Amino acid sequence: GRRSAETNAALDAGFAAVDQTLLKLSRTTGMPMHQVINLFMKSRGRTASSINYWNLYSNYFKDNTKQELGRLGQNLAVGERTPSVTRRKEYAKFKEQFPDTYQDILDTHEELASLGALPQTIGQRGQAFQR
Repeated sequence: GRRSAETNAALDAGFAAVDQTLLKLSRTTGMPMHQVINLFMKSRGRTASSINYWNLYSNYFKDNTKQELGRLGQNLAVGERTPSVTRRKEYAKFKEQFPDTYQDILDTHEELASLGALPQTIGQRGQAFQR
Protein backbone atom coordinates (compact mmCIF):
# COMPACT_ATOMS: atom_id res chain seq x y z
CA GLY A 1 0.00 0.00 0.00
CA ARG A 2 0.80 3.64 0.11
CA ARG A 3 3.22 4.88 2.77
CA SER A 4 2.00 7.41 5.27
CA ALA A 5 3.48 10.91 5.54
CA GLU A 6 4.89 9.88 8.93
CA THR A 7 6.65 6.87 7.40
CA ASN A 8 8.02 9.01 4.55
CA ALA A 9 9.34 11.57 7.03
CA ALA A 10 11.03 8.85 9.09
CA LEU A 11 12.59 7.38 5.95
CA ASP A 12 13.80 10.80 4.78
CA ALA A 13 15.41 11.50 8.17
CA GLY A 14 17.00 8.04 8.26
CA PHE A 15 18.30 8.31 4.72
CA ALA A 16 19.79 11.73 5.46
CA ALA A 17 21.63 10.25 8.47
CA VAL A 18 22.88 7.31 6.39
CA ASP A 19 23.98 9.71 3.65
CA GLN A 20 25.97 11.81 6.14
CA THR A 21 27.57 8.70 7.63
CA LEU A 22 28.60 7.42 4.20
CA LEU A 23 29.92 10.84 3.20
CA LYS A 24 32.00 11.03 6.38
CA LEU A 25 33.34 7.51 5.81
CA SER A 26 34.15 8.38 2.20
CA ARG A 27 36.13 11.43 3.28
CA THR A 28 37.88 9.56 6.10
CA THR A 29 38.99 6.69 3.87
CA GLY A 30 39.59 8.75 0.74
CA MET A 31 37.37 6.35 -1.19
CA PRO A 32 34.54 7.46 -3.50
CA MET A 33 31.10 7.12 -1.94
CA HIS A 34 29.88 4.55 -4.49
CA GLN A 35 32.86 2.36 -3.61
CA VAL A 36 32.10 2.66 0.13
CA ILE A 37 28.47 1.69 -0.55
CA ASN A 38 29.53 -1.27 -2.70
CA LEU A 39 31.95 -2.48 -0.02
CA PHE A 40 29.27 -2.09 2.65
CA MET A 41 26.79 -4.11 0.58
CA LYS A 42 29.43 -6.75 -0.21
CA SER A 43 30.26 -7.07 3.49
CA ARG A 44 26.59 -7.87 4.09
CA GLY A 45 26.41 -10.45 1.30
CA ARG A 46 24.44 -8.20 -1.03
CA THR A 47 25.17 -6.22 -4.14
CA ALA A 48 23.93 -2.71 -4.87
CA SER A 49 25.87 -2.27 -8.01
CA SER A 50 24.24 -1.24 -11.23
CA ILE A 51 27.71 -0.91 -12.66
CA ASN A 52 28.38 -3.05 -15.70
CA TYR A 53 31.85 -4.38 -14.93
CA TRP A 54 32.14 -5.97 -18.35
CA ASN A 55 32.01 -2.46 -19.86
CA LEU A 56 34.55 -1.19 -17.35
CA TYR A 57 36.79 -4.14 -18.17
CA SER A 58 36.54 -3.33 -21.88
CA ASN A 59 37.97 0.13 -21.19
CA TYR A 60 40.60 -1.36 -18.87
CA PHE A 61 41.49 -3.88 -21.58
CA LYS A 62 41.95 -1.12 -24.18
CA ASP A 63 44.39 0.65 -21.87
CA ASN A 64 46.24 -2.53 -20.85
CA THR A 65 45.93 -4.80 -23.88
CA LYS A 66 49.44 -6.22 -23.83
CA GLN A 67 49.28 -7.03 -20.12
CA GLU A 68 45.82 -8.59 -20.39
CA LEU A 69 46.68 -10.72 -23.42
CA GLY A 70 49.72 -11.90 -21.47
CA ARG A 71 47.38 -13.60 -18.97
CA LEU A 72 46.49 -16.09 -21.70
CA GLY A 73 49.91 -16.05 -23.29
CA GLN A 74 48.66 -14.33 -26.44
CA ASN A 75 49.95 -11.49 -28.59
CA LEU A 76 48.16 -9.13 -30.90
CA ALA A 77 49.57 -7.76 -34.14
CA VAL A 78 49.59 -3.99 -34.53
CA GLY A 79 46.15 -2.83 -35.70
CA GLU A 80 44.58 -6.23 -35.08
CA ARG A 81 41.36 -6.29 -33.05
CA THR A 82 40.78 -8.67 -30.19
CA PRO A 83 38.03 -11.22 -30.83
CA SER A 84 35.17 -11.03 -28.31
CA VAL A 85 35.76 -14.68 -27.38
CA THR A 86 39.33 -13.83 -26.36
CA ARG A 87 38.18 -10.79 -24.43
CA ARG A 88 35.62 -12.90 -22.51
CA LYS A 89 38.39 -15.37 -21.62
CA GLU A 90 40.62 -12.50 -20.53
CA TYR A 91 37.85 -11.08 -18.34
CA ALA A 92 37.28 -14.47 -16.71
CA LYS A 93 41.02 -14.81 -16.09
CA PHE A 94 41.18 -11.26 -14.69
CA LYS A 95 38.35 -12.01 -12.24
CA GLU A 96 40.02 -15.31 -11.32
CA GLN A 97 43.34 -13.58 -10.61
CA PHE A 98 41.70 -10.80 -8.54
CA PRO A 99 38.55 -12.41 -7.09
CA ASP A 100 38.16 -10.00 -4.17
CA THR A 101 39.45 -6.81 -5.77
CA TYR A 102 38.63 -6.88 -9.49
CA GLN A 103 35.68 -4.50 -9.05
CA ASP A 104 37.80 -2.06 -7.05
CA ILE A 105 40.54 -2.22 -9.70
CA LEU A 106 38.05 -1.49 -12.47
CA ASP A 107 36.31 1.27 -10.47
CA THR A 108 39.65 2.94 -9.78
CA HIS A 109 40.75 2.65 -13.41
CA GLU A 110 37.48 4.21 -14.55
CA GLU A 111 37.82 7.08 -12.08
CA LEU A 112 41.41 7.75 -13.12
CA ALA A 113 40.48 7.61 -16.79
CA SER A 114 37.62 10.06 -16.30
CA LEU A 115 39.81 12.44 -14.29
CA GLY A 116 42.54 12.26 -16.89
CA ALA A 117 40.07 13.12 -19.64
CA LEU A 118 38.85 16.28 -17.94
CA PRO A 119 40.94 19.43 -18.18
CA GLN A 120 40.57 20.65 -14.59
CA THR A 121 42.55 22.70 -12.17
CA ILE A 122 43.23 21.38 -8.69
CA GLY A 123 40.60 23.79 -7.35
CA GLN A 124 37.99 22.47 -9.79
CA ARG A 125 38.76 18.90 -8.80
CA GLY A 126 38.42 19.81 -5.13
CA GLN A 127 35.04 21.41 -5.77
CA ALA A 128 33.86 18.37 -7.73
CA PHE A 129 34.98 16.11 -4.89
CA GLN A 130 32.98 18.16 -2.34
CA ARG A 131 29.75 17.68 -4.34
